[in-house]
Amino acid sequence: FDLGKALMNLPVARLVTLANTQSRAAIVPDDISFVICVEGNVLGSQALLLCESLRRFGGEYRDCPIWAVSPRPEMPPADDVVAALIRLNVAVHRVPLNRTGSSYGPINRVVSVAWAETRIATPYLCVLDSDTVFLRAPQFVQADAGVRPVDTKGSASSGPADPKDAYGAQICASAGIAIDRLPALRTTVCKTPIRSSYNGGFLVSKVALGINQLTERVFIDSFQRNLRPLPAAIGGFIASSGRVDAEAASWWGSTQAALSAAISARTDDIYLYDNEYNIPLHLFATQKDDLPFQPKNPVLVHYHHLAAEPHRADFLENLQRIGCAPEVCDWIAASCAGLDWTLAP
Repeated sequence: FDLGKALMNLPVARLVTLANTQSRAAIVPDDISFVICVEGNVLGSQALLLCESLRRFGGEYRDCPIWAVSPRPEMPPADDVVAALIRLNVAVHRVPLNRTGSSYGPINRVVSVAWAETRIATPYLCVLDSDTVFLRAPQFVQADAGVRPVDTKGSASSGPADPKDAYGAQICASAGIAIDRLPALRTTVCKTPIRSSYNGGFLVSKVALGINQLTERVFIDSFQRNLRPLPAAIGGFIASSGRVDAEAASWWGSTQAALSAAISARTDDIYLYDNEYNIPLHLFATQKDDLPFQPKNPVLVHYHHLAAEPHRADFLENLQRIGCAPEVCDWIAASCAGLDWTLAP
């Protein structure tokens, strides 16, 4: 069975809407909390922009609880950042959770959210990468897990003939499932057919399922076994906090693989949010002609490094390209100008 060929024979619309074929009730604001990471680097500015955007543009969700977790004792958030978050009614938790010593930053999100999942009182939680920002009010729907597909193939597998399939099979086995349990979908930007791999920086899930705790267990198992998806990777590209070294690059996609396996191990009720959510603005900025897709009413953008001064013009230009309201663009520009966006060299 060739998954890639099978996927190519299905309409794209069917691939990305299989879980959305029936109307869903909205999650009421009292039933959801948000979890992000904050550290003593550019994530402090990212966290402030994200949290204030939710408070300003979050509609009925604007007053929901937000937990900002700082998981590395050696990189605590600055006092002024903590004070500003508290003024936004954000609960800041400094807990020594990431002791791996790895430069692969997404580990912080995995361990932070797993810790929060055992403590949050609401039935749902929403995981957000710190380098995201709300442009208008979201609508979150009741499902066991709500996700966005990965933007590009990366370490995902397109099926049995794909060299990445062996890696995916080991990750799935750690979660207690066969790799064929992963649903089929297409990536959002390169449109590649893959076994499901979801963006780790946007997840709405039922707390009771323990998806994030299982994600942590699966990832830590792969880390301890040195099971890297890209062992020969070369660093040097820029991510949300700065340049990525070769060590971190070799793990790129591993936390998303663990999340995808954990979701399918716990449920088949997987809702795919549409193109208005977790828009990869950093990739849009590299495409000066046609956009990979045009959101109708953009809700949440993922901007990586674009808020830093050398790239900020691209940030604002691409917000306009996707149809962000002028007053929201103006607010983002003013907010960015007042924060420190120094990236790691």
